[in-house]
Amino acid sequence: MAWTFAEKVLTALFQMLVGLVLMNFLFPDDYGTIQILVVFTSVCSVFVDSGFSAALIRKKEVAQEEYSAVFFFNILTACVLYLVLLAITPLLAHYYNAPIMRTLAPVLFLLVPVNSLSNIQNTLLTRRFDFKTISKYTLWATLAGSCIAVGMAAAGCGIWSLLGQRLLTPAVRSGLLWVCSDWHPSRRLSLKPLRPMLGYSSRLLLSDITNTVYGNISELFIGRMYTKQALGYYNRGKQYKDMPVSAVISAVQNVTFPALSQLQDNPAKMRLSARQVTVVMNFVIFPVMLGLIAVVGDFIAVCLPQRWLPVVPYFRILCLSGLFAPLSVVSYNILKIKSDGRLIFRLEIVKKAIATLILILTIPISVRAIAWGQTIIYLSDAIINMLGAGRYLHWTLRDGIRTTLPYLAMSAIMVGAVYGTHLLLVGHTALWAVLAVEIAAGIAVYALLTLLFRPEGWREVRTVLRQAAASRNR
Repeated sequence: MAWTFAEKVLTALFQMLVGLVLMNFLFPDDYGTIQILVVFTSVCSVFVDSGFSAALIRKKEVAQEEYSAVFFFNILTACVLYLVLLAITPLLAHYYNAPIMRTLAPVLFLLVPVNSLSNIQNTLLTRRFDFKTISKYTLWATLAGSCIAVGMAAAGCGIWSLLGQRLLTPAVRSGLLWVCSDWHPSRRLSLKPLRPMLGYSSRLLLSDITNTVYGNISELFIGRMYTKQALGYYNRGKQYKDMPVSAVISAVQNVTFPALSQLQDNPAKMRLSARQVTVVMNFVIFPVMLGLIAVVGDFIAVCLPQRWLPVVPYFRILCLSGLFAPLSVVSYNILKIKSDGRLIFRLEIVKKAIATLILILTIPISVRAIAWGQTIIYLSDAIINMLGAGRYLHWTLRDGIRTTLPYLAMSAIMVGAVYGTHLLLVGHTALWAVLAVEIAAGIAVYALLTLLFRPEGWREVRTVLRQAAASRNR
């Protein structure tokens, strides 16, 4: 988890810096146009995997034939979906009144086959807990794609710099995984080994595809019913909210799924481990998200052109949804391990019924109402996931609240200190200095509260650090 967390944090920080550079060259409409196309690639990528990667990770023993079957399935599905996307490109360009999509889409849609090339290599490394290798390759790929994007933006390539970043990063990562991997598919093409996994993978596919669609559908409506500029503002708020959340969530989700899978026959240990992971995530996520809410206005005013100020309200609202991510992700991992997929599917029906109602109510009102609706959807998903996981591990909603309240209280006090600093200094000194003092005050207050109250999340982090140090000394 340390390697994965380090990679995700460094990647998020680097992408944030690169994103700030690009936003100085580009306009909200550019991001809105690209995001519409990205939604379709995201949905197709879920179909490409079809839940087979999770099925392979979950299995105790996997044969070469099974890896090869999943690999060929991924490639064939990706190629078919790419052709489908090419066929609907003229319709998308007409529907969203964006002729430039006819040129952009054939290139950006290459993301689907490119991502499919390294699914098995990634699965093998995950099964081996070799997250160090995954992290290194991801960092190198991010560095390469981002540097090229900045160079393209500086050279006046405009929206194509965003496309270059989107496509080159996964392409470099896939290339590195292939070059350095010792696995190669069998020469004989056979999809028969997929049959035993179909029950679990198909139910997981239904769950993942509905999650992906509902996670992105609001952006398709914004791009159509409002403006691409509004979508650009919303998307930037969402993306910058997702960076710290994904840094923590991806690290935990990628590691805890195979790790907790090894504990599936020991419910007591599994429950304890899930709680430990949740409190550590809350200890990190809560101050970051609430701290960002407090400083984002000054941050954008200092680092970006004035045209990006409308991002602030969307970012603040969406940051609240990040608070529910730790509980939701850990609970969902438990469901994927302990359930055969049927309960996951039933819970998804309930979650998507709630999400549909919220979308119907919020989409016609305003983009800001959509952002509030997304936050409510994330909260409901976390509660439902935890109730479902509690069926297997006797994990109650009260347990979830207990793992949350201490960090919410500490972070709220920290936010009060940040706003107090802003009121005292704004108008009396340069805004960049105000921002620097706000950040320092927030960190100092949260650190002081941690030392005073020593919450469980901090105790777990300290234990892990001590164990890591002892292991390194040996």
